[in-house]
Amino acid sequence: HGTPKPDPRPGETPFWEQPHPRAEVERLLKAHAGEPLLSIHAAVLGPHYSTLDVAMHDFRMAQELGLIASMHQGGGPARTPDGWERLEAAGLLGSHINIVHGHALTDAQLARFCELGMSFSAAAESEMSQGHGHPLTGRLRALGRAPSLGVDLESVMSGDMLSQARIALGIQRSLDNVAHREAHGSIPPTSTITTREALGWVTIEGARMLKQQDRIGSLAPGKQADLVLVRADTLNMQPVHDAVSAVVLQASLANIESVMVAGQWRKRDGRVLGADIPSLLERLTQSGQKITQAMGL
Repeated sequence: HGTPKPDPRPGETPFWEQPHPRAEVERLLKAHAGEPLLSIHAAVLGPHYSTLDVAMHDFRMAQELGLIASMHQGGGPARTPDGWERLEAAGLLGSHINIVHGHALTDAQLARFCELGMSFSAAAESEMSQGHGHPLTGRLRALGRAPSLGVDLESVMSGDMLSQARIALGIQRSLDNVAHREAHGSIPPTSTITTREALGWVTIEGARMLKQQDRIGSLAPGKQADLVLVRADTLNMQPVHDAVSAVVLQASLANIESVMVAGQWRKRDGRVLGADIPSLLERLTQSGQKITQAMGL
């Protein structure tokens, strides 16, 4: 659950001074309790984008309600420069805190947050395009951790996770290759990151970030039956010598033939099931037109 963050009009309280609406989160938790395919968490501002009072309120709310509090970190100067130190002193940091981007974190902060069990989400395509800097992937790997991956702006970037895995893998391999050339004056003999590791960023690491790795994120007895079947007999996939590498480096959405969620087929033989696609597309078109008109485009 997140909140809109428009620039304040004259006389309005700016969004960075408004605590997350706890009553609305509690309403959602109560209304959707027990739904197996839905979990409620909070997209909060965090100390980078809010006052200290707001950050304290939001982190305490998440802790008391058992929520994951996810927030962006980076992109301009922090509104509360010592916010992270103050939040840790208040005992409000832990595995329920997720940081998106994180480029503004120092090496010491990142190491400390890893010790506290906090999670991190990179959005490599968006970060490179918007000027955030290089994804945290390499810095986390040096600390024995791995990111989950996100998109950040599905309205602008590719919304599928295969693309995000491929982009995140490519940029970190590039950074590692440049470092090797500078240190040794030669092209490295092999890549630093395997495709299997990159696949983990969009599967089990995503589940770990949600604290649901015991239920989703991999195929194992007792876990939820989530399957993605990828056709390997198409021209862009052939010949397949390494299935994981073929998926991460070659597959596109057009190769995904079937999808099962919690034991139920949601896509089969290339067709999405139980959805009126033409109606959804019409609504999407209308929504896009409303937004562009409001922006005067």
